Amino acid sequence: MRTLLCVVCVLLASGAVAQAPDAGTLAGDAGVPTGELTKPPALLRQVEAAYPPDAAAQQLEGTVVMFIDISETGAVTNVEVTQPAGHGFDEAAVEAVKQFQFEPAEIDHVPAPVRIQYAYQFVFRAPEPPPEAAPDGGVQEPRGPVNFSGRALERGTRKPLVGAEVVLTELDRSTVTDSEGRFSFRGVPVGTHPVIVVLGNYDRFKTQETIEAGQETQATYYVQRRIFSQYETVVRSERERKEVTRTTLTVAEVQRVPGTQGDTLKVVQNLPGVARPAFNGGALVIRGTSPQESGVFLDGLRIPILYHFGGLTSVYNSDLLEAVDYLPGNFSAYYGDITGGVINVRSREPRTDRLHATVGLSVIESNAVVEGPLTDTLSFAIGGRRSYIDLVLKAVPFDDDSLQVAPRYYDAQAKLVWKPNSRHTFTLQGLTSRDRLALLLDQPADNDPSINGGLDVTTGFNQLRLRHQFREGKLTLDTHGLIGNTLLDFQVGERGLRIASTDLYLRPTVEYAFNDRVTVAGGLDVVANLAKVTASIQQPPREGEPPSPLVTEDLIHIDGDFTQYYPSAWAEVRWRPLENLLVVPGVRTESYVFTDQQEVKHTVNPRVAVRYALTEALTLKGGAGVYHSPPVQDEPSPGFGNPDLGAKRSLQYSVGAEWQARPEWFVGSEVFYNDLDDLIVRSSARVERDGESVPENLKNGGVGRIYGFELLIRRALTDRLFGWIAYTLSRSERRDAPGARWRKFDNDQTHVLTAIASYKLPRGWEVGARFRFASGNPTTPVLGAKRDDTTDVFIPYYGRVNSQRLPSFNQLDLRVDKNLVFDTWNLDLYLDLTNAYNNQSVEGVAYNYNYSQREFFKGLPILPVLGLKGAF
Repeated sequence: MRTLLCVVCVLLASGAVAQAPDAGTLAGDAGVPTGELTKPPALLRQVEAAYPPDAAAQQLEGTVVMFIDISETGAVTNVEVTQPAGHGFDEAAVEAVKQFQFEPAEIDHVPAPVRIQYAYQFVFRAPEPPPEAAPDGGVQEPRGPVNFSGRALERGTRKPLVGAEVVLTELDRSTVTDSEGRFSFRGVPVGTHPVIVVLGNYDRFKTQETIEAGQETQATYYVQRRIFSQYETVVRSERERKEVTRTTLTVAEVQRVPGTQGDTLKVVQNLPGVARPAFNGGALVIRGTSPQESGVFLDGLRIPILYHFGGLTSVYNSDLLEAVDYLPGNFSAYYGDITGGVINVRSREPRTDRLHATVGLSVIESNAVVEGPLTDTLSFAIGGRRSYIDLVLKAVPFDDDSLQVAPRYYDAQAKLVWKPNSRHTFTLQGLTSRDRLALLLDQPADNDPSINGGLDVTTGFNQLRLRHQFREGKLTLDTHGLIGNTLLDFQVGERGLRIASTDLYLRPTVEYAFNDRVTVAGGLDVVANLAKVTASIQQPPREGEPPSPLVTEDLIHIDGDFTQYYPSAWAEVRWRPLENLLVVPGVRTESYVFTDQQEVKHTVNPRVAVRYALTEALTLKGGAGVYHSPPVQDEPSPGFGNPDLGAKRSLQYSVGAEWQARPEWFVGSEVFYNDLDDLIVRSSARVERDGESVPENLKNGGVGRIYGFELLIRRALTDRLFGWIAYTLSRSERRDAPGARWRKFDNDQTHVLTAIASYKLPRGWEVGARFRFASGNPTTPVLGAKRDDTTDVFIPYYGRVNSQRLPSFNQLDLRVDKNLVFDTWNLDLYLDLTNAYNNQSVEGVAYNYNYSQREFFKGLPILPVLGLKGAF
């Protein structure tokens, strides 16, 4: 008898998954750590376990599943049995695995420690007969041509099974599949022979093959994974983290979070520091700041819109993503022109093994992705999505024909990646997105006659991106270029606003690692927006200003061309004076140039982050920095705002700790404080511009403060379970003038709690739940109203701004998936149930025409979404 050893480990991930905030160090994105698993560990030396005598006497078999920690040198540092087999198999397997030697895994092309899952299989065989002696005294090997060969592939995905053992049990012969899943035998006797294929985490595959004289039998075996998933993850130890707080989500972890309909980007709203947006929309409210103060990036460059219709679904197909990085504050000098948080969406390269396709259908939209290689060095990916909400609503009868709704959206992505050699990578990417929402109002609103005739909103953008990455030795160069356009067309009756802009970006970066202790990085950012603006509309309300009837406001008419230009430069040093201490000082300079501006504005932003590993499991962290955000949207325009506005400033401080006793578990906590000044507020003064007196409209005169505590308890995806608990306690306040009372920001939420869990069951079932609780948003009470004789409407007068709160929010979302796995493709059927116990959230207050009566207006009731997703 002898042991049948599964010689290849099954990774808990073969994609890039950040196990904790700020995973990975700077790599190809020069300033944006990717944390990519560029090389999995490979088994160099195996030791065969002794078959336990008692088990052999009873002809027992077993499989021992274990976690193996592999160091950056390839040595086995720890073995932990997770699925014991008993009968002495566990002890024998552990003793053998401790003597294994691996070729180290690499994260971003650098050796790094990882944790893998390994299944050691014991298969009983009868004692072998004495081998036939060869003429030279050695052992006689089978002779003759190859007459039995084939491939072993994963059922449902067709991934090659590397290291699977193919056994001819009656002949006591076996072989191991290569990197393409191929195997072959020579001189197999004619006849029918039992065949088994075994590999850790896969069901044992059994069949029979008939060997005929003079012919080669070829077979393809589709082997079923015990817990099927399109995605795999790797639980890895971290080499270095340079941000104070960074959380990375991967497609593998979040494709099935309940309430998100499989949209990876929507899961960001469930992380610490992110408030719940109104109507569960797409606004990103990070640490109490307004959505305009945070930045959304795709591969390091800004994208103007992240979600369709403010939150239905994101504008970038989740199947083309690698991961999403979330930085709530104290981020490095790589990012600028924002005082809130950062969302960086990382797209992945197209697959190069073969042609792949994914098609998804639900009750609101359909989408598809096709990708694969064109040549040995060139690969492509194409994705698209189209909603059919407008088609569904047309089939629904309305009692009142005065309101007709026709919303629709679409987006598309195309990507080409060319790698002529190991040093150069060229990427060409095109994006497009378009939304339209039309409402027909036959009757004007009761308390505002100016709102009539209908509403028509169109938003969208197009982008063409070119990127070149160069890596050689210690030097990395990364250059991005972008040209695009953005459209906002908003029409309400005879009033409207249309902004059509041309967007230009250039971002070269460089990184050089002098040694293991010192790395320097820096770069330039050049952004230009050339806009054509046509407007005939009232002044929109600002943050903290309760709405009033628009009919009382004068129309502002604008028809002109405007330019906004933002050149910046940044540099930072990553210095490790001690093995367990990392210090990252950096600085960023920013300038702002606007049409009709009298003086160019400049800012300097020094920043520093410190991480200290107190023990192997416990890390202390802290950071401080200066952040500026330029005037945005209408703020620097002469008609609506003031082209001489300066940038808003935020002084950010944070301290915290991270505890990671096991690679799959992470606990992080942080206390933060943001001191804000030069906030933009309303002004009634007049100023001199081009020799004449004009309204100032806006000025830098407000101050603010944001402080709080964040907690994240997270379990990374393994075979069956993942999830997290996120809690934020915070307060965001501002003062609009010296001596004025402090008031709450519009987006202040004292408590935000999110709990998410997903578990994979046998037979392809998966269940998940998400529970959310959040304090209600601030609201300003109406104390009364008086009738305006000139317009015949009632004008409200308000109490103290944001002095009351709406009722708190709580909601449970559920999701059930059923995976159907076929030989060459797989199908996921799902039910995503939003607001499972039908608790409609309070989103605001509505008043009658004279403000004498009020009622809450509420969000959506229970919403079931059925869908399916097929892939091959």
